[in-house]
Amino acid sequence: MKKILSLISILLFISLILVSCGETQEPPGDDAVVEPEEEVLTIKDFYPFKENWKMEYEGIGNEFAEQTTFFEFIEENKGQLKIFNPGTVMVKVLEYDEGELKEIFSEGEFYHIENMIDVKNENNNIILKEPLKVGTSWTTSGGYKSSITGIDVNIETPYKNFKALEVTTEFGEGRKQLEYYAKDVGPVASIYIDGEFEVKTLLEEIENESYEMDVKFFYPMFDEIKTGYVERDIEFSTNGNIKEILEYNLKNPNMNELISPISDNTKVNSIILDRGNQMVKVDFSNELLEDMNAGSAMEGEIIKSIVNTFANFYQVEKVYISTEGNPYSSGHFSINKDEFFTVDYSNIEELDE
Repeated sequence: MKKILSLISILLFISLILVSCGETQEPPGDDAVVEPEEEVLTIKDFYPFKENWKMEYEGIGNEFAEQTTFFEFIEENKGQLKIFNPGTVMVKVLEYDEGELKEIFSEGEFYHIENMIDVKNENNNIILKEPLKVGTSWTTSGGYKSSITGIDVNIETPYKNFKALEVTTEFGEGRKQLEYYAKDVGPVASIYIDGEFEVKTLLEEIENESYEMDVKFFYPMFDEIKTGYVERDIEFSTNGNIKEILEYNLKNPNMNELISPISDNTKVNSIILDRGNQMVKVDFSNELLEDMNAGSAMEGEIIKSIVNTFANFYQVEKVYISTEGNPYSSGHFSINKDEFFTVDYSNIEELDE
């Protein structure tokens, strides 16, 4: 019996030794301090390209400081921003590129809708640069120094108060521009300072919706040899198709007094704005001519309606019309490849829908 007890004692002793030898460090208790991983933020966090985000800004100190912005087109790392203010409409194409946000294209007096994302331009103005920390600096296209001067800076706007990234551009002689970017929102404030004079653009509202613009559509009139037009609001969503929008509205006068200048089967194949010649080129499917059943006077009103609609939208005087790549040619009217139609606002009546 004693031998059995001794053997049991020896086995228990050995097992305790083995457990002690194989023991691993216990996980930290409730009082242990665990270092959190630092969040690495990028430019896309502070200037996201968001579809159908209409951002409205209050202006203080200058009548043109008020503005509304909307991304018309977004493709991969590029976004085309439409900017409306009381004085003009302009577009800017922005690009994320190797740790920088650049403005690679801009044009003012841009009242129509056109995708400019792939247009080559010499603009290369840096807006933001990584790393997003105080002291990061760059030179603007105008030769001025911009730098990140604050992180989590308090900025008050009519929309809400933000903790924002602050960028300062120094113009010299006490003049500077402060830009504020909030995470997951984008630009929330812009302040220009010249001594005691300040101009502020402050975020006032964000709406998730399309934007609207007024467009004049021209149509032959039903009872008279003349042209009527209506001014209609069209809605445009991010990456929308303006060609389809214009085609749809030309096919749908929505008034008994008016006739559609193109048949339901007619398609708008392409629209090209020729800036050098101040002319818009519109190519239709063959149904434009095949489905047309009109005398010369009515065909003249049809051509006038098409020309005036596209010329008015693109702010030009000349319109080249073709069908499947061939210059417009019917039994009554025809043009050559180097010819065009011009706007004609004579004998026109404005109608209210």
